[in-house]
Amino acid sequence: MPWKRPENVPFPSVWHTFQAKDTESEQMVTYRVQDLPEERFEEAITHMMEHFVYDEPTCRAKNIVGEQQSVDEIADLWREFVKLRLVLVCFKEGSDEIAGMNMLYVSQQSDKEEYQCKGKIWKCIYDLVDYTMNKANVYERYGVDKYLGAMGLSVAPKYRGRGIATEILRARIPLCKGVGLPLTSTCFTAIGSQVAAAKAGYEESYVVSYDDMTKIDDRFVFPNITTKYVKCMSKRVE
Repeated sequence: MPWKRPENVPFPSVWHTFQAKDTESEQMVTYRVQDLPEERFEEAITHMMEHFVYDEPTCRAKNIVGEQQSVDEIADLWREFVKLRLVLVCFKEGSDEIAGMNMLYVSQQSDKEEYQCKGKIWKCIYDLVDYTMNKANVYERYGVDKYLGAMGLSVAPKYRGRGIATEILRARIPLCKGVGLPLTSTCFTAIGSQVAAAKAGYEESYVVSYDDMTKIDDRFVFPNITTKYVKCMSKRVE
């Protein structure tokens, strides 16, 4: 049965606030992490298309933007995610500009339908993530039948260097508590997001080097990649 956000949880809700430097000065200002409002759904897809697909190491290494079918498929997947009303977005107080966001979904052990992707590059990246998450064995390791997953964490260039990725990852915990999910777990492919996750208290559930991944599947070759490891990282909701 597809997961649905509980009707008694207000939408959109603010899940976390924090202090960080302004973009215009050294002054500390307040940022909030909240549910992505419905009227911003398509703008959020545009944000990911302008930043994530160029910045994320495996997408960049395989030049995913050069294969339209793969780009279209990842956009369509994100459109399914936003319908769940779980996607987190970060705003600076007094601004409606997207500072950062995290594309979230619910993974359930009971889900039988297999996601199919046809674009060659997107299928390679998706299979890399799928392999890592299967090896992490999240359901059995943590004794859960569902968890909050993610596929896409992005911070707009002008907002970088302020710890926003870490704060977005921290905001997943009150979100999980609010909607009744016991765990959050993600395959992190970039060193930056891995460091942010560690700062937010996520533990390593499974780690494999990109070098070793080339021995598992000859498609898993990512030219000039600078991140050394793929990591599944998880955090229980206490």
